[in-house]
Amino acid sequence: MSINRLGLVAVAVAGAAALAGCSSPASGGAAATTTPVATSSAAPATSAAPVAAGRCTLDQLTATTGQTTGDAGQRHTAVVWRNTSTKACTMTGFGGVDLVGPADPMGATYSLPRSSATPATVRLEPGASAHTTITWLPPQDGPGWTPTGMHVTPPDETRSATVPWPGGAVLRQDGATRPGTFIAPVQAGAQG
Repeated sequence: MSINRLGLVAVAVAGAAALAGCSSPASGGAAATTTPVATSSAAPATSAAPVAAGRCTLDQLTATTGQTTGDAGQRHTAVVWRNTSTKACTMTGFGGVDLVGPADPMGATYSLPRSSATPATVRLEPGASAHTTITWLPPQDGPGWTPTGMHVTPPDETRSATVPWPGGAVLRQDGATRPGTFIAPVQAGAQG
């Protein structure tokens, strides 16, 4: 036998002897005892586990515009989602935001792209709120394009709510590879 196998055999034999000595009354160790388990016909106790919540639908939510912050550079406007139902629900990811306004060479609707931020799941208890932040650029030269409203869509939903646009003129960047106007994923709380 090789030295490695002899060492393993020795360790195994020593371990077995130690275990045998622990349960043998003759060696002075306590003998293992068994205690019968009482049985009962009563139902076992259960702990309250949180109830799984389904995804939030537009029927469960009310959308409103929150505060607009920022200076002459990028500005931030919140879309606040409030759970108006009697059940908890979850939101994960990005909703949709379409700015709607007057006719423009690029169209009357500006569909905002998503940021590169990683989304997380937000659980909304009845009455609780979450928000989506719209980051947008005002025009640097000229009057720009001023939306009259927004069509906002919760994540994983196909129906939209219409809310007013509280900001000013927007620099449209339809098709830009790195636009300065975009939406963030849904986050907990009424405003970030």
